[in-house]
Amino acid sequence: MRTRYSKGLSLVELLVALALSLIIGAAVLQMFLASKTTYRMQDAMSRLQENGRFAVGLLAAEGRMAGYMGCGNLEDISINVIASPPPLDASNPLGQIMSGENDVDSANVWGASPGTDVLVVRKASNLGLQLTGNMAVDNANIQVEDNELGLKAEDTLFIADCTSADIFRATSVSQSSGKTTVAHANNLNTSNRLSKAYGSDAEVMAFEQITFFVRDTGRVSPSGAAIRALWMQRRFAYRDDASASAAEVVEGVQDFQVEYGISTGSRPVADVYHTADHVSDWSDVVSVRFRFLLQSADDNVAPKAGAGSQVFSFNGAAIAADGHLRQSFGSVVAIRNRLR
Repeated sequence: MRTRYSKGLSLVELLVALALSLIIGAAVLQMFLASKTTYRMQDAMSRLQENGRFAVGLLAAEGRMAGYMGCGNLEDISINVIASPPPLDASNPLGQIMSGENDVDSANVWGASPGTDVLVVRKASNLGLQLTGNMAVDNANIQVEDNELGLKAEDTLFIADCTSADIFRATSVSQSSGKTTVAHANNLNTSNRLSKAYGSDAEVMAFEQITFFVRDTGRVSPSGAAIRALWMQRRFAYRDDASASAAEVVEGVQDFQVEYGISTGSRPVADVYHTADHVSDWSDVVSVRFRFLLQSADDNVAPKAGAGSQVFSFNGAAIAADGHLRQSFGSVVAIRNRLR
């Protein structure tokens, strides 16, 4: 009986096996690359949507509260401004609760990216401090139970009781026997007298000026492109813009455009929308319409050409496909304190 010996694979069989392996390997690799591309695009889109929703929610919440001073319609409250220098136009304080700048240049005080808009909201702080008792005279120091707001000398403050309001600057803030005393002497005010002697139904609130703008973060994308963000500057005192630090709130915001709803009739309803440079009287602004352009940090999450490439248009300008994923977000917000 003759023994049979295995002689291995023939060359043809080996070539066929290698070809099949290459085909299967290429298919697996293609599936992996396609899955990775889809994942990166979905991840970039989810980040854009999350950032966009947060930016819109933040600006809408602050914008609709412009002019807040505790309670009441703005038109029913008499506002007296003795703060010196005043944080707004003392002759027309109601007209200064919201303002802005359109298409700022490179010399703006906020360092905002040229061509973007700036929105400024002015209001009283959400937290108010209750007076401990009636004030005997209008030039008496103000006493509250505590200092939850962290008030300090030179801060610009509101005191209001739903019928009257005064805006003044604190010359000193001291604590003794569980009470906080706030002085308003005439070295930081045009007078040491408020419009009236407020009672225990009044509240003391910080005067806030909140500014929204877009500027570079100082960081760059993997391709070296500058990354912009939405910034918010909240000031409780009247000082130069440069002295109040701004906080980055949303990354990837490339552009910010604002229009203001103007009421031209007797009803507090916007009849027309204008950019800031075409608003002649800010007292007529009853709403604000804003838009953000958000852009992914990476520039290789969308096709740069061909099928699936994204040609975007924002503020009347076309943006060529460059691998970035983009999305626009916006809203229209009524100024609540002018509509009640």
